This record gives sequence, C-alpha cells and structure tokens, in this order.
Amino acid sequence: MLKRIAHITDSHLDEKLPKENKISTRNRLSNVLQDILKQGIKEIVCTGDIGENNSLDFFFTQCNGFNLSVTLGNHDSLRKVQKYLNYEKTKEPNKLYYSRQELHRKYIYLDSSSGQIDNSQFAWLKRELVSSTPIIIFIHHPILGLPLKVDEIGCLRNREDVLSLLSIQPYMITIFCGHYHMDSFISYKNIEQYITPAVSFQIKSSSCSIKIDSETYGYRIIHIENNKVTSKTQLFYESN
Repeated sequence: MLKRIAHITDSHLDEKLPKENKISTRNRLSNVLQDILKQGIKEIVCTGDIGENNSLDFFFTQCNGFNLSVTLGNHDSLRKVQKYLNYEKTKEPNKLYYSRQELHRKYIYLDSSSGQIDNSQFAWLKRELVSSTPIIIFIHHPILGLPLKVDEIGCLRNREDVLSLLSIQPYMITIFCGHYHMDSFISYKNIEQYITPAVSFQIKSSSCSIKIDSETYGYRIIHIENNKVTSKTQLFYESN
C-alpha cells in the first residue's frame, strides 16, 4: 500500500529576513499547501521554524483539513505552539517528541529546538530505536553534516552522539529534516538523510559564505510503500 506524506519546513512566516528580501512568506505557504492539496496528499509533516508568534494562527488555520504532525525548530517555542497541538502528548514540559508505529515502519519525531538532543530525549530515543521495522525520523536539524558554511554555524551540537546511536542499528533509518534551506541527499552506513527545501527561501550551497536565493521555495513529497522509501522535491520560482 502506498503512503504519501508532504514534508514542509522553514516557512519563517512574517520574520525580518524574508521581509527584507521582499518575500511574501504567507503567499508561499499558501501556494505550497494548494499544491499539496492538488497532489491529493492528506498528510503533512512540518519540521519547524514556522515563524513569528503572531503568524501561528495563520499557519495552523491554513493547515486545517490536513493530517498535520509538527516538530520544533530553533525559531519555535513549544509554549506558543502547544495550544495548537492538543493531539500530541509531550514527554517533557518544554519538549515535543513522540513516535508512531505502523505495520511496516516506525516514525520518530524529534525536538532539536534547543540546538541539541538533550539527555532525557536521547535516552528516550535509544529506547524507541528498539524496533522490528525500519524507522523514519523527522527532525529540524540535519544529523549528517555537510561541508558548508551553514553547517559550520548552525549544526546540531551533539550530532556525533546521535549519529553514533543511529549508525549501530540493524535496520535502515531515513531522516527528513530542514534548517539548511536547501535540497540535499546524503547517506552513511544504514542512514539516508534528505534535507528538504524551505517554504520561505533557499540558501545557496557554499563552503565559505551564506547567500540567499530569494526566488526559490518548495517542499518534498515522500512515497512509502512497504519497505521502500522514495521522495521528490516540488520547487517553485518567483521573481521578486
């Protein structure tokens, strides 16, 4: 049976940087959601950096009608987002992480909003990784590093510990993340990592600087069928 998920990330609604670059983040989110609807996809996972607190009503209203799951990014506050997430039971007062088991696969949603996976969440993750099925992880920060400036200044602080834990598991682990505002695929041992393009704007791949691509935005469509996971990006182009 085919399962399809739309992965969206980094909408940065109403924030200063996209405004300075004359980007209408609300229009871009609406365009992305309209395309998801057009594709006939009902399930969305958002991996954080939603936007300013005054944009949360807009975001969650726009996502009405979809089966929405959320993880938090470094721009997000669980205290502000929590009232929209009544269907989730948090493991800690200030963290949002949880898991779901399906027939052929387990889904783990991690909270990297503090820039790391803290000790209690790490211990929980270790227990959750005891699984008889392959695992998909949704997280804001990438776990596999890239030789880029954005990785140098914005990486998950204890990613080596997380990577060591994931890489000793006896099954495939697929990671879907954001944070770096680009389309990327990288693999290591039993791990495959996909960075999804941002809904707001992209960051050009560079090892020495951070440059904004204000014309491109998008999301990822994930296809899951039994033991096979594939995906493709949907990109949009808009001249400011």
